Amino acid sequence: MKKSENKKVSIYIRVSGEDQAKEGYSLDAQKKQLEEYAEFKKWWVYKVYEDAGISGKSIKGRKAFQEMLKDAKDGKFSAILIYKFDRAFRNVKEALNTLDELKEIGVDFVSISEEIDTTTAMGKFFFVIISGFAELERGLTQDRMNLIMKDKFSKGINIGRCPLGYSWNKRKKIMIPDKKKSQIIKDIFEMTANDSSYKEICEKHKIKPQSYYNIIKNKVYIGVISFEGKSRVGNHIPIIDKELFNQVNHI
Repeated sequence: MKKSENKKVSIYIRVSGEDQAKEGYSLDAQKKQLEEYAEFKKWWVYKVYEDAGISGKSIKGRKAFQEMLKDAKDGKFSAILIYKFDRAFRNVKEALNTLDELKEIGVDFVSISEEIDTTTAMGKFFFVIISGFAELERGLTQDRMNLIMKDKFSKGINIGRCPLGYSWNKRKKIMIPDKKKSQIIKDIFEMTANDSSYKEICEKHKIKPQSYYNIIKNKVYIGVISFEGKSRVGNHIPIIDKELFNQVNHI
């Protein structure tokens, strides 16, 4: 049986950095399964559109997805094939708007994991249902992350990456001053207090002006952490004393 020349499809695949570690979510895994599905259906694959390293961005921020929509409007294929619903969309509104846009130009949408095929009324119904569940799951995940960060903050743990001058001690689960880099922080504050220009300091330590200003304003260096507009004493050792910090920020 020959492939139907009337059914030409595009394949869209996407991963974020985190997704690459999940089984079945890699670009190669998605592509392989989608190409096998197209082969089974006897569909021609016009092109594979790939957004690599893209996390929670809206479709407007995805270069390959936008290119695919443009090609769809130009009539280069008649269906979009994806591995899983959340590879393409991040919320219900975005999904339904795109579905309506595709319908107007006669382009179908097929997700092989959820078995969604918008050529049928039932397929469109499930499309809406899956959209809602995907958005709910993301909301619940975000709520869990917020609870985790609030718990860390309540324990005096700095939220986010360790700032310059500190490193993370996995055993103690605490930030500790880095022997070499903490000296850089001390020198930056001391040079500022001694009236050295920011250009001189940035040139010496090979940092950008914005990084310099972020450093001298960061209260983490005097043992204070912040989260959601609140501040408290952290459980890490300060690198700079308050007197020097206040003197530098006054300057």
